[in-house]
Amino acid sequence: MKERELSVRKSFELVSGAIPLVVLTLLSATAQCAQRNIPGNPSQTTAYDNAFRLLQTGHADEALTEIDTGLAAKPDDPSLNNLRGLVTAKLGRTEDAEASFRTVIRLRPHATMGYNNLAALLWQLGRRAEAVKLFRQALTEEPNNFTALVGLGTTLAETREWGKAEPYLEKAWSGHPGDFQAGYELARSLRELKRNAEAQKVLTRLSPPDDSASATKFYALSAGVAEQLGDQGTATRYYSRAYELSPQSFEIYLALVRNTLPARDKRKPQLPSAPAGLSAEQHFELGLMFESGGDYSQAVSHFEQALQLQPTSQPASYNLALAYKQQGRTEAATELLERTLRQQPDAELYNVLAAIEEERGRYVEAVRHYQQAVELDPSNEQYYFDLGAEYLTHLTFGPATEAFRVGSQRFPKSPRLYVGRGLAQFALRQYADAADAFIDALEVDPASPDAFLAWNALPTFVMVAEWERIQPRLQRLVERFPGNSQALFCLGAALFRQSVASNRADRLDLAQSMLEKAVRSNPRLAAAHLELATLYAHRKQNQKAVGDFREAIRLDPDSEMAHYRLGQTYRDLNQLTLAERELDFYRKLSRNHRNRMAQTRSAIRQFVLAKPGSEAASRGESTMVK
Repeated sequence: MKERELSVRKSFELVSGAIPLVVLTLLSATAQCAQRNIPGNPSQTTAYDNAFRLLQTGHADEALTEIDTGLAAKPDDPSLNNLRGLVTAKLGRTEDAEASFRTVIRLRPHATMGYNNLAALLWQLGRRAEAVKLFRQALTEEPNNFTALVGLGTTLAETREWGKAEPYLEKAWSGHPGDFQAGYELARSLRELKRNAEAQKVLTRLSPPDDSASATKFYALSAGVAEQLGDQGTATRYYSRAYELSPQSFEIYLALVRNTLPARDKRKPQLPSAPAGLSAEQHFELGLMFESGGDYSQAVSHFEQALQLQPTSQPASYNLALAYKQQGRTEAATELLERTLRQQPDAELYNVLAAIEEERGRYVEAVRHYQQAVELDPSNEQYYFDLGAEYLTHLTFGPATEAFRVGSQRFPKSPRLYVGRGLAQFALRQYADAADAFIDALEVDPASPDAFLAWNALPTFVMVAEWERIQPRLQRLVERFPGNSQALFCLGAALFRQSVASNRADRLDLAQSMLEKAVRSNPRLAAAHLELATLYAHRKQNQKAVGDFREAIRLDPDSEMAHYRLGQTYRDLNQLTLAERELDFYRKLSRNHRNRMAQTRSAIRQFVLAKPGSEAASRGESTMVK
């Protein structure tokens, strides 16, 4: 009896080969048991057995003929009808299979066999909602039916209803611990529910099946769970095993690369070769992954293969150029981009070519390519910013002002374009215009760190000279963003500096209030602590001043002014040892700062003097857009 049951199960795996739902491999045992339990069933030793043997030996058509002969004599035999459904499903005659299984349900409405087999068939046909109803009906008849539990759980999992699938799969697993189908589907659902530790416990109780397809799925799932749990070594080992079993699987290879790259070094084994016959898109995806992991040699190889398969691919050209650049092969990157651009002009490629030319020290060419990017795609804010920044970096402030001005007109919601314009105007000593530009940036985004730093760098005389224009705008900024620490700071600092310069002590209270609010709003804003401490020191509230100076230094240890002013405050308190220590810090920081500034100025001066044609080129760039 046991030998016969195993043979039935094995044969049905052949029948269900075309049916993706693995649970179908369990249904033949159900059918056999149901067939045996039907009293007085004469077909058990005649038509059924003959048909089954024919099916086992691969003669499905002959098996169907034998079944139909038996059904001619016994049309209400549920076992023959069930076997007919299995055979016709194997032959691709799904309508006949459906009719046979519905006959089984009609003949045995309280048995699970017909519901389960019909549900599996409908799942194969994409009629998943009907399949779910049938599995549920089987569970109504037999609440603990293992096949129905696995079938319903698997079907719900395939439709990504993981939360609904998990209870049924858990129940099936509890009744049959160690069953591969139930365990695999349960672990998969638990993983999708982010319950990876539970999924791993289930997987450790499973043994990989003998067939390579199921074993591949097992190892891939085990690897994915280990990866989510941060066990990189186990994940790599399982992905490698899965890839050995399925060396043509791109998805498994991609996962292996993703998991292996962060820990790769010379002592670790090399990755296996990628699957053969990859598409351009697959080579490109691998190239991106290797590039993100810093393996530029592999990235270059895959980007080059992507370009060979799809020579006009702009993304492949773009990323290959970046990979060349990361390898230090800037000339190769330049040649690639120039060759590609001759065939098809592209703003993004001009922009990256400009960045590479800048790195090569070819600044005039960089400006020309940045402008070409702007002209080809004036809808891209990044290109305006890059062009303006290129001018600004090399002290061509007039063209920089124009680039940022036009850019900010096209993109009035971009704070960094206003900041760029303000920096260029500041360098040209157009301080009032610079102040306006910085406030423009703050009005767009009062949390912008660039705008905040630029505003904070404005000298006090600008605040005083332009106070009548600046004050209303800062006041409106605070009213629009009452809880924004940077807006509060800007108004408070401006009030403080203006009151000191104009000897208007009546404004100090409001300045102090604004700065205290800024500190409460953002206790980590070092500049606010420094400004508030300076105000306290000005009002001879030295103990308060010391507290905020020290907090400013804690938040920004390299703040020269905080160390200097704290030193001065300690002197006022006659704490000379502490004062000398802070002033010593200030001197060291100031010396380092001067050295860095001298190196920067020297490099920029050398560029300006060495490029007499750059000014003419810059004048030409000022007509970049109309």
